[in-house]
Amino acid sequence: MRPRAAEPAADSGFERVELAGPQIEREVMRAEVERLYQNATSAAAGGFAAALVFWIVFYQHGHGPWVLLWAAVIHLAQSARLGIVLAFKHTRTRHREPQLWLLRYRVTLCAVASAWGLAPLLFLPAGDLAFAALMLLVLLGVAVTGISGIAPDRVSVFLWLLPLAVPLPVALLWRGGGEASYLALALLTAVFIAVNLRFVLAQNHMLSTALRAQFENAALVERLNHQVALTEQASLDKSRFLAAASHDLRQPLHALSFFGSTLEKRMVNSVDQPLIFNMMRSIEALDRSFNAILDVSKLDAQAVEPHAQAFPLRDLFRRLQMSFGGQAEEAGLQLRFKPGGKIVRSDPQLLERALANLIHNALTYCRTGGVVVLARNWRGGINIEVWDTGIGIPQAELPKIFGEFYQVANPERDRNKGLGIGLAIVSRLTVLLGHRLSVLSRVGRGSLFRIWIKGSELEDISEFTLGSETVPTRIDDTRTILFLDDEEAIRASVSEQLRHWGYTVLAVATIDEARRAVLNHESVIDIVITDLRLRGGEDGIHAIAQIRELCGYTVPAVLVTGDTAPAQVQRIHESGHIVLFKPVPPKELFNVLKGLS
Repeated sequence: MRPRAAEPAADSGFERVELAGPQIEREVMRAEVERLYQNATSAAAGGFAAALVFWIVFYQHGHGPWVLLWAAVIHLAQSARLGIVLAFKHTRTRHREPQLWLLRYRVTLCAVASAWGLAPLLFLPAGDLAFAALMLLVLLGVAVTGISGIAPDRVSVFLWLLPLAVPLPVALLWRGGGEASYLALALLTAVFIAVNLRFVLAQNHMLSTALRAQFENAALVERLNHQVALTEQASLDKSRFLAAASHDLRQPLHALSFFGSTLEKRMVNSVDQPLIFNMMRSIEALDRSFNAILDVSKLDAQAVEPHAQAFPLRDLFRRLQMSFGGQAEEAGLQLRFKPGGKIVRSDPQLLERALANLIHNALTYCRTGGVVVLARNWRGGINIEVWDTGIGIPQAELPKIFGEFYQVANPERDRNKGLGIGLAIVSRLTVLLGHRLSVLSRVGRGSLFRIWIKGSELEDISEFTLGSETVPTRIDDTRTILFLDDEEAIRASVSEQLRHWGYTVLAVATIDEARRAVLNHESVIDIVITDLRLRGGEDGIHAIAQIRELCGYTVPAVLVTGDTAPAQVQRIHESGHIVLFKPVPPKELFNVLKGLS
């Protein structure tokens, strides 16, 4: 069986996969040979028994030495075939030479078929129609029995059927002497051979097509897996690059925010105050961009662990009303919440964050009307639905809106409309929480986002606990801060701001300097603030451990980093320290320190 190479498919925009190469041909041939030899053992044994009975009967019928000679020839051919079959099955390197084993199979098969084909030419009786019919029945039975085992190879079909069956009608015409009965048998034999040949060729074509499709599909799957691996590697490389670039950009931005904050306070009521105000708003915009990217990195790193609890939606909706009521009023939009007395089981902080993104997105794209957030029972759970009267989303765009940086109506990339990460975060949060997210939209009419949550009962409500974020421990009378960072500009800017807030600051660049500062300082160290990456490959987590060991007590610590790589984010959160991600707004650092005071 030698199937022809498939025609190349039309260009579909993807790189073509060549499925008719030498490797496919070799695999198809190996499979053919395996199938042929797999069926050959039982066929050889059956053929040997049939030949034995055949020549014994004809020997008793009076053909004498010619029968014995024929018996020797056919048994010799059958022995050769059986030997080749056994050798194939016991040879471990047979897959390396499929062409050679196929040739051996065909030669021995043709030898056995030719030996069978000699029988009617030698022994078909003249004038004994019954015995001739018996011989005809036996030979055609042998021919048909062997067909199924050789169907995988087209050449073997002809090498078996033609040498064995073609001599039958020839012998009938020769021995019959023109008798009508012999002519009828010859005609029936020819028709029988033709029908079976057609049948076995059709079977060969079917097997050939199926076998080739199997290897083509395997090759396609292998190629697709390779492309998926390349895509995943490219995505990983992109994430690493993004994390590295983010870290390097956060360092100067972190210092800039503290320098700017200090400068803004010093230039109150000066003529340059509007310039400083605009500069700080630009820094805040950059900070929002970095934080949005960081949110995605944290979720991808599985660094956020949900803490599910039963709670009423009323309280969550009230907080969202307080957060977005001003924005809606300023835009002239209505914002209504209808909790309906529903109770859900989820992480309240993460669910609030997901709904906040949906509400912010809805308010952003509304021009008139407003937004309604409601809860209703649905199929054994509760749907939280966010309806808006915004511009709507085309049906073709709906599958794309949950991807990062994708925005339907912001081709100019106006950062006032966001980065296109909000819905990506919502999608990740709902998966993390085990909820279901869906969307419906009509252009010009608005959109509906649904989050399906398993319902809960009133008696399931436990004390409202905080989830997902690290809670700072309160310590009284904190006045001295040990600050570690290997960037001189950051040490200068942050130290200046901390002193402005009334703290004594010990600013150092390495762990050794930190140890000396602790030993030389007369009073206790109240708080440690350290960067994650320090000079010479030192680590902020390790630095906190050493300082606590040196001080002899658990010094409250704040870890600051610009790393957004998923693995690094996960390690940071597993450390258990308070974590701030660069660039840290001075107000955020102030609130954390106030919580530790």
